[in-house]
Amino acid sequence: MVSLREASPEDAAVMARIQSASLRENGEEYYTDEQLALLAPAEPDAEAIPEDEFTDDSCRPIIAELDGETVGWGSIHLKENVLAATFVDPDYTGQGIGRTIVEELETLARQEGVEELIVPASLNAVGFYEKLGYEKQREIDAGGPETPEIPSIELTKQLS
Repeated sequence: MVSLREASPEDAAVMARIQSASLRENGEEYYTDEQLALLAPAEPDAEAIPEDEFTDDSCRPIIAELDGETVGWGSIHLKENVLAATFVDPDYTGQGIGRTIVEELETLARQEGVEELIVPASLNAVGFYEKLGYEKQREIDAGGPETPEIPSIELTKQLS
């Protein structure tokens, strides 16, 4: 049975590893090697997870554990009404862990009065979010000003 808990700065390294592994495993048919190198470094470190994830009161990162092992994580950013992340270790996909993470984040958002969540999803994750009731809104670029374009899709879901 999957258990969820609040993430802490001590979780950053495993969160970065899971994020990178998930994107590398699931994004290779959607992104170029150059794009994946930016999205999912081969050897990520804790600094890949912004410190604000843990220090900003509007961020709610959570960890999914199975038998004491961290198998996924997700986060919402309440100021922006954004479901910012959902990542599951590739060795554990297809077991409902991602759905469990998203459902918990939606519950947290509802408790804080959020009526609609926005998800900036990587191309490989769009189908996952659609199965959970999110609707495509528009194409966006997740890259920065000094990086190559990283095509993504913005989805939304009404919570109330």
